[in-house]
Amino acid sequence: MIRTVLLHPDPCQQSSLFIASEMLDTANRVARLHGKSAVFDPVIRRPGACETGADEAGADLVILPGLGLSSGREVRAAMETSAFKDLTQALRRLAGPRTLIAGACSGCFALGAAGLLDRRAVTTTWWLAPLLQSMFPRSRVKSGEIVLRDGPLITAGAAFSQIDLMLVLIEQSCGTAIAEDCRRFLMADSRPSQLPYMSVATLVAGDAALQKAELFLRQNIHRQVSLEELAVAAGLGTRTFSRRLSRQTALTPSAFAQTLRVTEAIRLARSTSLGHDQIAERVGYADATALRRTMRRRTGRTLESFRT
Repeated sequence: MIRTVLLHPDPCQQSSLFIASEMLDTANRVARLHGKSAVFDPVIRRPGACETGADEAGADLVILPGLGLSSGREVRAAMETSAFKDLTQALRRLAGPRTLIAGACSGCFALGAAGLLDRRAVTTTWWLAPLLQSMFPRSRVKSGEIVLRDGPLITAGAAFSQIDLMLVLIEQSCGTAIAEDCRRFLMADSRPSQLPYMSVATLVAGDAALQKAELFLRQNIHRQVSLEELAVAAGLGTRTFSRRLSRQTALTPSAFAQTLRVTEAIRLARSTSLGHDQIAERVGYADATALRRTMRRRTGRTLESFRT
């Protein structure tokens, strides 16, 4: 069996904790239905109680739910508490050479403070991704990903991506058949990307220069807009604009423009009866084929799938 430690941090996104616990139990029940033994042997531990004892020593899998923090201010305040220090110490103790560490949402900040994000490709909730990158510059934050594995580390995005994280863990531990049955039993839809949920306006909020660039791009979304044009709209030089955009949003200028185009295409698909060629024209793509390729690459889905 896979010796699994499910951490119960303080603060804690209770829904993430319950989802993780329920899905481990579901995986074991589905495995028995398949005529196999239970796969996971989970224990729930509060970080302050995590000593190198019988339950924790040599854990195969450690799962950290989200902390329920929704803003940079909340993250910074939590990181100053003794409970957060207990959490980072527990993570360091539990992170053995053969241990898989899985963290979601704002819990990724504790992984960073424990030194577990260094030189790793990681994700987190999309609106906190710029803060994670700035706090832990040795990590490589990919804000569009729902779940991302790099070596012994698996990270996931916003709160309900805990479901996606658990399905990945179940598939890697139990196989595709059991993971798919867990998905069906729990009616858990697949979400291959966070991009459809992103709000560019939220990412640039509080930065007047970047807000001007966003407005300019929205007003000219029907055509290709150059980096120089965006920089001029923001009142900045191109290098300053690119650096400021990266710091504020964790996006390159190209990804910034493409994110806005794709999210606008999704909005049009959901709210209008426009055809694919018409939507492509409105958001600055040459034709429906170009938009289709971009949608697949950036969201893992077709545009038509967002109409239902």
